[in-house]
Amino acid sequence: MKTSSTDVLIVGAGPVGLSLALALAQQSIQVRIIDKQPSFSGESKAVTLQPRTLELFQMLGVVEPILAAGVRNPVMNMYAGTRRATVLRYDRLATEFPFYLHLHQGQTERELVRALGDRGIQVERATALERLRQDAEGVTAHLRRADGGDETVTVPFLVGCDGGHSQVRGELGLSFTGARYDDNWIMTDVRIPDMSLSRDERHGFILDRFPFVVLNLGNDYYRLISARPPDSPLKGQQPTLEEFRAIMTPLGLGHWTLEAPLWLVQYQPSQRLVSDYRVGRVLVAGDAAHVNTPIAAQGLNTGVLDAVNLAWKLALAVRGKAREALLDSYHAERHPAAVSMFAENDRLTQLVFGANPLLRYLARKQLRLLNLPALNLKNVLGTSQLGVHYRRSPAIQTALDPRGTRAARAAFQAGRAEPGDRVPHFFLHGERPTAIYAVLRPDRHTLLVLSGPRPDTDRLRALASHVWERHGEQVHVHFVLAGQRPAGFDGADLGKAWVDPQHHAHQALGARQAGAVLIRPDAHVAARIPLAAPEGLDAYFAALLR
Repeated sequence: MKTSSTDVLIVGAGPVGLSLALALAQQSIQVRIIDKQPSFSGESKAVTLQPRTLELFQMLGVVEPILAAGVRNPVMNMYAGTRRATVLRYDRLATEFPFYLHLHQGQTERELVRALGDRGIQVERATALERLRQDAEGVTAHLRRADGGDETVTVPFLVGCDGGHSQVRGELGLSFTGARYDDNWIMTDVRIPDMSLSRDERHGFILDRFPFVVLNLGNDYYRLISARPPDSPLKGQQPTLEEFRAIMTPLGLGHWTLEAPLWLVQYQPSQRLVSDYRVGRVLVAGDAAHVNTPIAAQGLNTGVLDAVNLAWKLALAVRGKAREALLDSYHAERHPAAVSMFAENDRLTQLVFGANPLLRYLARKQLRLLNLPALNLKNVLGTSQLGVHYRRSPAIQTALDPRGTRAARAAFQAGRAEPGDRVPHFFLHGERPTAIYAVLRPDRHTLLVLSGPRPDTDRLRALASHVWERHGEQVHVHFVLAGQRPAGFDGADLGKAWVDPQHHAHQALGARQAGAVLIRPDAHVAARIPLAAPEGLDAYFAALLR
């Protein structure tokens, strides 16, 4: 038996495991990541990165190469039959990334692997987990390599990111409940050099008997998705390009050249959810915790949110600073998020891909309602995951410090950046305008000390000093000064100072007057603190940290 210098063993090197490894490495946690496959998958699999995922990738320092590799899609055209009924406007989302990004999953993985390599971490391929056991001190994992070699290693924590057939989940004996749909979906990634639809937009046709979806992957390649009618004699068979052409021809798209397919596949989608995201020192994330229909491109993106939610909590646990309540909050936050996502996916699947003719008729009718700007925005906000929040979490201010929550109400507006909410998009002004997600880092909490309309620099510095003295190891401090920088104010000894000339940052965070907003390393609001009551921060950290 070998006791490892590794802090966290990650099983599975898909986008979720790689994102978790990168987030942990940025916090100087010793990570080891293994994968039973000998190389990257040649299949494109998930191809859509949502705005929330791109925000988190910006914090992880990998968004620029991923943007360069992908195709930006700012809208999705939705058709009832052959007539365009509405346009889903991602370009109106309040984010620095108001679009869906399309690229093959292998490209996403390669950029994450490159970033890990820059930190001296290599994926150990052709290495599988055979079994594990745990006790109060750590997790003992038995590993086997494809060459027949084996190894037994003991680590403080292990995370299963090893997909829908997770060995880690099986070793824990966790239930994985849900259902498989009867629908038979077909899909191909194929070259279409003479594409006649708008190339940088998504297209979805809701037809009488089946849907048809077109997604641009770049380099003249497109993903085509459809579903067979329930009485199709082809059900269960591998699709052909001729079958796709038969679907396209009534839409006036039969003239397209379909060539050099990367893959042709048929499948029955399912939705399944694990009973527990954590058992002692072993945790699961991504498809090991949840598999779902790909209708709204939620799978990979939900998994990345799992990874970033878990990473900072696990890093504190490795250092012996996290109370049990903090690690427990991983399940308490991410399990309900998956339940909510499943419900919406089920509704959309029944409307768009389901066999019920009445529901499909209603789906075509509902498309026109999305021409109303408010409904359009609500729809895209939900599917972009920008609306994911943890307001009911046991690990935010409203649960940990109700008195502090009440004290903050005078300084902050209700409904704006509440504890548990995603941090909204805004710019801070220094030498140049800088988006908040370029300021946030996944290694520590961020405290934004907001000056309010009449900056009292002595009180601002007093709050920052309190934070530094008691929580300096856990917090990055930034001053956000409304209007212009007060004469003689530096603050560089306590934190970086920014200007908020048009009060946009104050408005986005709901600040009526001076105060502070504590932001977690996963870019969710942890607490809102009145300027005169810094003890609210003390209550938050005391409840979660040793």
